[in-house]
Amino acid sequence: MADQSEVPANPTEPANLRFLRRLVTTLTATMIIGLLAIFTLLVIRLQSPVAIFPKITALPEGTQVISVSRSPRELIVIDQNRKIYLLSLDGEKLLHMQALP
Repeated sequence: MADQSEVPANPTEPANLRFLRRLVTTLTATMIIGLLAIFTLLVIRLQSPVAIFPKITALPEGTQVISVSRSPRELIVIDQNRKIYLLSLDGEKLLHMQALP
C-alpha cells in the first residue's frame, strides 16, 4: 500500500478525460440554450392572436351558422336550415349556395 506522502496532491488529468469533460459541459450548455430558445418562441407565438377564419359578412341576415370549414380556395359554411354556402377566403363574397334535401 502506498504511503500518503508518496501520492501527489493534484494528479494531472489525462487529455482524453479533460476533452470529455469539456465536451459534456459544452453539450449541456447548448441544450440549455436550445430549450430556452424553444420556450421563448412558444411563449411569443402563443401570445399573439391567430385568426384562422375571417369575419364572415357575405351570409344573409339572420343566418345561424352551425359549421365553418376552410379549404385552400374557399370557406364552407353550413347553417341551421341545412344550406351550404361557399364563400371567398376573406368571407366577403358569396360564391355558391346549395340547399340540402
